[in-house]
Amino acid sequence: MREKNAELEIRYRCVGLFLKNAREKAGLTQHDVAQQLGYSTPQFVSNWERGISLPPLDVLPRVSDVLDLAPKNLIDTLHRYQDEMLKLRKRELQEIFRRYQRREG
Repeated sequence: MREKNAELEIRYRCVGLFLKNAREKAGLTQHDVAQQLGYSTPQFVSNWERGISLPPLDVLPRVSDVLDLAPKNLIDTLHRYQDEMLKLRKRELQEIFRRYQRREG
């Protein structure tokens, strides 16, 4: 459970806030964005902004257009997110090995 909370926090901090700030700067509601992307409900956008999920990769160019984001900024944001997730996985793996060594030692 702790792992899921850490993942959620990273997604929210790295991607969710970025998308929310971009949407607000563009003067759009979640409903506006969802509609322009062809979604039937703003729940998809809400989930992205809360870190519950990420936009599908094939939707990212349209997200960039709708939110008037430079593609590089969106790509860099997603890259930072991936870096943070890799750091999390590394810490988790290190902890697994520490526990294993204590048990075997």
